[in-house]
Amino acid sequence: MGHKKYYDYKPPLGKRNKIRYADVVLNKESLMSIYKKLARIHSNKSAEEKLYEVLQTATYKSSLYQTEDLGEGMTVLYQSIWGWYKPRFVLNHNDKTAFEFMDSYERLVTVTTDDIDWASLKKLPEEAIYRAECLSFQFPSFIRGFRNGVARVDWQLNPDGRYYMDDDGFGMTDDEEIEIYGFIDTNGNVLVKFKNIMDRKELEVMRKEAEEKVKVLKTIK
Repeated sequence: MGHKKYYDYKPPLGKRNKIRYADVVLNKESLMSIYKKLARIHSNKSAEEKLYEVLQTATYKSSLYQTEDLGEGMTVLYQSIWGWYKPRFVLNHNDKTAFEFMDSYERLVTVTTDDIDWASLKKLPEEAIYRAECLSFQFPSFIRGFRNGVARVDWQLNPDGRYYMDDDGFGMTDDEEIEIYGFIDTNGNVLVKFKNIMDRKELEVMRKEAEEKVKVLKTIK
């Protein structure tokens, strides 16, 4: 049986999702609103500067949004989608710019399929590989803190079976958690491709590679 299209995805109808259905409507409205607001800003500012300006408004300080300090003047703005806070935007307070990290359909924006080490994913379950192909960020995934201009991204392709458990303790599956890891810069550019690692020590090697790339880029500028 073939894969369902990513757009066909519908979350489980647990209590959490029924209660949060209003989020979907509000998210669509805020999505349309943000593009309208950006279009109304007539200035010589870049798109990133305009986005930063819009994200400072009252709309993005409501209960549908939460922020987290990532260090080095960087902040992630989470948006409630299906009752879960997801990393939608990243703000750079140093440059007064922002970028969209994930869209409202829970797909990565600054990451492309070229930013994935596909060889390392070969032995993963087919469904996990498919989610990577779709750039799906639907399961609990995170941008970790910035250090030396670099942040690690933990991308979950398959959740632990407890993810599917409802508020009454039913629905748990035997799924095993699958995560791949990559590193981005302060503009969301992928410095080291996302890969499935066998040893956590690989993360330090990947980080060093990412930090070296940032150093080189700074000398070029």
